[in-house]
Amino acid sequence: MPYPVTQDFMDELKAIERRTFGRVTVDYTDPFLDQSISVAVNERANVSYPAQTADSIVVPFAKIGSLDGSCTLDGTYALAPDPDEADTHQMGWWGLQLSSANGAFVEPYPALTVTHQPRPVHGLKVTGDSLRGEYPVDFVVTLYDASDAVLHTETVTGNTQAAWSMTLPAPILNVVKQVLTVTRWSHEGRQVKIIEFFTSIQEVYEGEDLISIRLLEEREVSQGSLPIGNISANEIDIRLNNSTRKFDAGNTASPLYGVVKVNRRIKAWIGTDTPAGREYVPLGVFWSGDWKAPEDGVEASTIGRDRLGLLGKEQDISAEVQVNKSLRQLAVLVLEAAGLKPEEYWVDPELDNYIIPYAWFEPQSPREALRKIAEACLGQVYCDRDGVLRVEGPSFLASKSTSDLVITPADYFRKDSPARSDEVANYIEVETTPLRPDVTQEVYRSNEPVVIAADETKALTVYYNQMPCIEAFATLEEAPSGCVIQSATYYATSATIIVQSLAAGTFTLIIQAKPLRVLNREIAMAQDPASITENGRLAYKLTGNPLIQTFATAQTIANTLLASFKNPRRDVEMEWRGNPAVLLADRVTVVDRNEQNDYFVTRQEINWTGALRARLNGRRVVPNGLANT
Repeated sequence: MPYPVTQDFMDELKAIERRTFGRVTVDYTDPFLDQSISVAVNERANVSYPAQTADSIVVPFAKIGSLDGSCTLDGTYALAPDPDEADTHQMGWWGLQLSSANGAFVEPYPALTVTHQPRPVHGLKVTGDSLRGEYPVDFVVTLYDASDAVLHTETVTGNTQAAWSMTLPAPILNVVKQVLTVTRWSHEGRQVKIIEFFTSIQEVYEGEDLISIRLLEEREVSQGSLPIGNISANEIDIRLNNSTRKFDAGNTASPLYGVVKVNRRIKAWIGTDTPAGREYVPLGVFWSGDWKAPEDGVEASTIGRDRLGLLGKEQDISAEVQVNKSLRQLAVLVLEAAGLKPEEYWVDPELDNYIIPYAWFEPQSPREALRKIAEACLGQVYCDRDGVLRVEGPSFLASKSTSDLVITPADYFRKDSPARSDEVANYIEVETTPLRPDVTQEVYRSNEPVVIAADETKALTVYYNQMPCIEAFATLEEAPSGCVIQSATYYATSATIIVQSLAAGTFTLIIQAKPLRVLNREIAMAQDPASITENGRLAYKLTGNPLIQTFATAQTIANTLLASFKNPRRDVEMEWRGNPAVLLADRVTVVDRNEQNDYFVTRQEINWTGALRARLNGRRVVPNGLANT
């Protein structure tokens, strides 16, 4: 389905005369990526989350109850979140000291300190608990530089707002530490409750400040072969007006001095005016690359990539072998290891139908792991317009039986239906890589005796000679009296063993386990004699995917690929007026002078330069519904 918009929006985009508007926001201090941000407090309640005071969320998740006598059992209060809920339940910093009869605190006053990389500060804000109606009345905000010298002190008395803020007369440069000290609270007998303190820098660009937007989004990528298991990070190219020189790196008077960096979060929209007002459609969530602001020009530009672009660095995904897990469970494991929250991804329940006997992720990027998961079920991985990373199963598009949009010759400037000879395959081979447990055997032995003192506890981290392994267990050989294994943690490639001894001496550590080996590879084949006769033998081999472990899975993949790619198919490439509400995976009907066909949108390039124009690639819908493979 297209992005949810009003019918008025669709009518305006179809109009012969239309006007579109671009809008871009850039978060120059993104607390979700700026690892330099550190939050510390001098006191805290039993449940308190000071780090949440620098996450740009200014309202608690609920009216949180406390034991200070202020709450009643009227159903309006909620329990404080536990640590597992902290990512999605905002509470902020709750202090420990209770205020006196006039709301005053005593020394040492409750204090909150935020440190970060040098940056300019243009304004200050202190946000209390709006749902409980509590806030600081008297407080001091102090700004420091790297040498701990005071750059600015703001003393506030008599505040009456839950969300206090101010704009400084001139930006304070090179601030590395901000300290909030609260001396009086709005209520007696209450502790400090600060929801937000760190001041982020966000700017909105539209009108003359925004020169152009170019969005490239892809659901699949063809690289001279079948588009199977390919993942592409969508990207956006923005160009902003730099006539004021605010983006120049050396401009110390700029409000953006020191914060125009890589990995700044970008959001963009394209909209139009409707009778109800201006209506926008989001283009996605991206993170900037390097910025360019040449001195001989009046533009500043950057290319941003979506979340998949952030997942390209190698990391340890799982320390253990996953036994009899579905592809959906493995995808969630990969996404959580990459630091994504549940609301930031969606995994198709269809992937629960694919059970992997033994899955092991050697160190690799989360994006590569997701690619293997998609390849093992002929699914797709991409980010949608709301910034949600989607892992779709092979049948996701099959449910789209009706067209979402009709595009007529009046809507496009050029249309082509190229023959994709490089995407024809009539002889398919899919190789299995079945992991099987070997017999229990020695996978580690100390190179030399380990020395241990009397009453000593020694921690040893060792790596197996063969990997991965399951069902590992450790023993000690020739150990002194009273020397025992206190605890042991076993992983796919290593183990951590804690040894405790009553007497001094030496011992040899031995670990036995069952290595997992690729045994009894098989090849599943599928071919179409009629296509081979007509087009010649066009082979495609899918090998090396460690998640394709059973012959049944390999045969299903071979049959599906053959059905979809055995004959040349006329897909569509089109330059047209464009509509930002059209999304990847939408089903569109394209009408030309002779016929009309339905296509699934696989690629879009949207260009806005004050006017809107777009390129669209679509994969033709075939009767068996396999166009999404």
